[in-house]
Amino acid sequence: MYLGKREIYDKEGSEARRKELIAIKCGAVSNAFIELEGLLNKTQLADQYFKKSHAWLSQKLHGCSVLNRQKKFTEGEYHQLAEAFRDIARRLNAHADEIDNAELEER
Repeated sequence: MYLGKREIYDKEGSEARRKELIAIKCGAVSNAFIELEGLLNKTQLADQYFKKSHAWLSQKLHGCSVLNRQKKFTEGEYHQLAEAFRDIARRLNAHADEIDNAELEER
């Protein structure tokens, strides 16, 4: 199920391609960043959750070759990224609850 905000013209074809893409970890990661459409700050994600640079994360996301070695996530890094997304989701939900529970200011 597409979770982004863009209007999809070929919903059935798009969903079939999406299912194929998310069947493997690198595709699921790539798809997550595509559907989040710039909502995540990759520099801060790399720093706060991996203690690495934006360049490191970009190389892993795009499978770049550095010194004749292709950069890709390890199984542990995939899990760490999934946990980072879960932590961000928890934090966002907590802030959303605070907003809902706060009183409306008087003008």
